Amino acid sequence: MKMCDIAVYGLGVMGSSLAKNMISHGYTVAAYSKSGTERQRFSAEGHNDTVCSTAEEMVASLKSPRCIFLMITAGKPVDMVLEELAPLLQPGDVVMDGGNSYYKDTQRRLAWCEERGICYLGVGVSGGERGALEGPSMMAGGSLEGWEKAGGILQTIAAHAEGIPCCAYIAPGGAGHFVKMVHNGMEYAILQLIAESYHYMRFGLELSRDETLRCFEQWKREGLDSYLIDISITVLKKMDEDGSPLVEKILDVAEQKGTGKWTLLESIEREVYIPTIYEAVSARNFSRKKKLRSQGCRQLYSSGKPARLEQAPETLGNALLLGIILSYSQGMELIVKASEMEQWNIDTAVLADVWRDGCIIRSRLLGEIRQAEISSERPLLLDEIFSYIKELEPALRIVNESAVEAGIALPGLASALHYYDYYRMEQMPVNFIQALRDCFGAHTYRRKDMEGVFHTKWETDERI
Repeated sequence: MKMCDIAVYGLGVMGSSLAKNMISHGYTVAAYSKSGTERQRFSAEGHNDTVCSTAEEMVASLKSPRCIFLMITAGKPVDMVLEELAPLLQPGDVVMDGGNSYYKDTQRRLAWCEERGICYLGVGVSGGERGALEGPSMMAGGSLEGWEKAGGILQTIAAHAEGIPCCAYIAPGGAGHFVKMVHNGMEYAILQLIAESYHYMRFGLELSRDETLRCFEQWKREGLDSYLIDISITVLKKMDEDGSPLVEKILDVAEQKGTGKWTLLESIEREVYIPTIYEAVSARNFSRKKKLRSQGCRQLYSSGKPARLEQAPETLGNALLLGIILSYSQGMELIVKASEMEQWNIDTAVLADVWRDGCIIRSRLLGEIRQAEISSERPLLLDEIFSYIKELEPALRIVNESAVEAGIALPGLASALHYYDYYRMEQMPVNFIQALRDCFGAHTYRRKDMEGVFHTKWETDERI
């Protein structure tokens, strides 16, 4: 085997697609997997001269400094592979983890590798199988030295938008995997909003499949141009063998892999309000209660009226657009807060460039997000670039009103409205909470009209 530019460890769907992408760009690749089946399949696809039979052979076939891209299951397998590779590597060699690893695990592994002189990168990869093959979006964090050695390969195989690679070094530590985690949280939210819009049209307004499809096609032309709207149209067009829409035969029980839950935990830890991401994760959890939902459908009474929505395509489209903008805003708030707390100094404009092509949440809106000056003092929805959301707000409110009157749960769209309205509330009801906390637990409170911390003896002998 000739000396190779890079190794790909793990030849599952994503790993093999990334290896093929690298080969198509002229790189020599040492491909390896512990699975003999994966190695055989990759060889059978015409890449026999690149497949290594052992990890030792893979490492020995690499040019110095050695660059190894791991595309394996997140968690303990990554630690096991690092322990396997470390004795085979030399100081200055680079290991990149392209899986959906938890960012704190990435930071721990980075420190472990630094002790051994190994450059370690945590690389968030978005785009699925097709993106991995044709050009993904990649968010790298960790060793800057490692990025300087291997980043050129990653930027070459990444998607490009207007000549800019959708791959960048985000920040030190676990920043790359943190950003990918929050990216997935925003993906959860946007998927929920799209699904709710579809559901409301089909089962609330009782539009036909063809009418629903035309709405999606209209939205794509009128401001909602994005990858997820594109594949929504694809899904709606797909018919089963009997000629009926395939999507309507799919069981309404959703799966998830954990990044949404991690995003919620981070938002609680960092005190960032991300209600739409929360509702999206919770909806997937609740969907597993299929038997209880069937029982509730039979047993629980609803006073809901038939759903009505004037100018449905335009109104629902505007509501969906605003919901998606607010989902981006929530995710960006969490990234900005983490960046400040971890001293990562993440450039949100760079993130917008990285997400403009190749990734699941790519959309026309990212061009506008790139121009926004986002900070903890000015979240996305308060930036002048998005001043037009005031024109979309009535639609989001009308859709929620209509759904409530019809007894149809749209928690994603409702939470987006709550997020918007919370930012409008100069006076929140938590003053009453503080009074109650002080009343039952002497937890104290602060006042509007004077400085200091106060406690009041609320209870008296007076009876009413």
